[in-house]
This record gives sequence, structure tokens and C-alpha cells, in this order.
Amino acid sequence: MKHIFLPILLLLQITGCAAKDTCESERGIKTPYGRITATECTDSKGATTRQWISLDEKRLLEDKKLSADLAVEKTRTYWVFAGHPTWETGCPDRLYLIDLSRKPVTVIAFGVKKACNEFHWASWGKTRSVIALKNNVKFVYENGKMLPPATGERLWKAIEPPHAGAGLGLEDAIPFAEDVPLPK
Repeated sequence: MKHIFLPILLLLQITGCAAKDTCESERGIKTPYGRITATECTDSKGATTRQWISLDEKRLLEDKKLSADLAVEKTRTYWVFAGHPTWETGCPDRLYLIDLSRKPVTVIAFGVKKACNEFHWASWGKTRSVIALKNNVKFVYENGKMLPPATGERLWKAIEPPHAGAGLGLEDAIPFAEDVPLPK
């Protein structure tokens, strides 16, 4: 019986902590699609517990830690944010693209698994855009889909240490692009 109450007690403690979080939203930026805002929640010690991005108060993306917008296309249609840093690399484990022009809004997580996914530059086109990580690891965004770079020697050389975690080899350089469901 004691073993049943312990998980419930832990859940109540976790829930109690979350209830004490303080959340603040920035004023936001007006776009042709609505106002985009960032909200950050901190615990009683001031540590960030979670952040989210909203469009007209509807959540689009939520993560433990999100960087400020790294890249914004001039019409404020496409936005790039970085996820929280990992212990292995000290860098974001993924980047996020938000495309406000699509209905519903498209959110895509992308990067290279087990690597340092630092934003470097973006070239925004009308039908095709290129988003590059450090060392020119290029992802192509076209028609609502993110196309990752090819795996292999060229990708590995672009991310090899210090850009990849220690002890990794060519077979670990796996690019990814995955749709992120909108938070409920």
C-alpha cells in the first residue's frame, strides 16, 4: 500500500511546484497572420521551467527552453528558434521552424542527431528557403516540408568534434526533420 501512495505523493509535489511557477509574456510582434508572443515560466528560484511561442494566444511551440528568434523572414512568415542545449554538446539538440502562412501553422523540428545544432544563416525564397547550421549543414524548406541534407562523409566532416558529441562516428551523423504537433 505504501508503494501506491509514494508515486501519488510525488505527483502532488510536482503539480504543486508547477502551480507556483510564474509566467510572463512579452508584448509580441505583429505579423500579417496575427501577434506572435513568447512566454517564459520560472519556478520560485527563478529557474526557467518552460517556454512557449503563441500566435494570437494560441500556442504553436513549447519546450523547456527556447532561444529568442534566430531568424525571421522579412514578411515575418517564417521564424527559427533553437531548443534547449544538451549536456553532451552544450548546444541545442534541435532547431524549430514555424511557418505562419500555412493553415494550420506548420512547426518543424530539425537538426542532426547527437550534434551541435547551432543556427548560422538563412536564405528566404518565395518557394524555397535554405536554413544552414554552423559549418554549412544545409536544410531546405519547400512546400511545407523540410528536406534534410544527405547522410555520409560530407555531413560527418561538417559536424565532427567539437560539433558532434564525444565518441561518435560517421554512422551517428543522422539529419532529421519532423513535424511538431501543435500543443493542446
